[in-house]
Amino acid sequence: MIPEYRLVWQHPLVRAEELLTAEGEFRLVLRRGAFAAVCLLLSAEDGTEAFLVVQQRRPTAETPFYEHPAGMLDGQESPLEAALREVAEETGWLLCPNDLSQLTSHPLYPSPAMWGEIGYFFAATLPIPGAVLQAYAQGTSRPTPEGEKLTLYTLPATELLARTQNLQTVAHTLLYYAAHGAAHRNLSPNPLTGSSKPS
Repeated sequence: MIPEYRLVWQHPLVRAEELLTAEGEFRLVLRRGAFAAVCLLLSAEDGTEAFLVVQQRRPTAETPFYEHPAGMLDGQESPLEAALREVAEETGWLLCPNDLSQLTSHPLYPSPAMWGEIGYFFAATLPIPGAVLQAYAQGTSRPTPEGEKLTLYTLPATELLARTQNLQTVAHTLLYYAAHGAAHRNLSPNPLTGSSKPS
């Protein structure tokens, strides 16, 4: 009997398997577990809003990425526990479970053709003084407990979508507006292309 999968390669961070399809062919799948991500929309008293994002470098590109706080689930952590921990580690903000809302009723596969990885997407809208919002806009350096060097920024939605090269960040931002509405936010012209929305 042909096994349903066979191990190709294993690393502490990822596992490569070949899975048997219904057509009797083996297809490569990379497994990395599950992650939780949180988009934090900070709202000042004058109505100014911006996302608190992390700027960090990734080995896949020369320029840094702007990303919502995120990380892998550790051990037996729930997605909510991981989300709260990642926000604390990457931003220093200590949130309560009731501060977060889950943006989808089920986990999502960011790249299902090959990656057997699932993501849980959360959001929080937090009122803060305008001076704090402006301070973050200049960039605030923050080392994580693991020694990563991160820089925190506040970016309005249009600027974040125009700057980031991370598709997960784009999708997460749009999930936020799908859940909370975007009628009063200026998301036009199209922040991804600089063109106006089609009529």
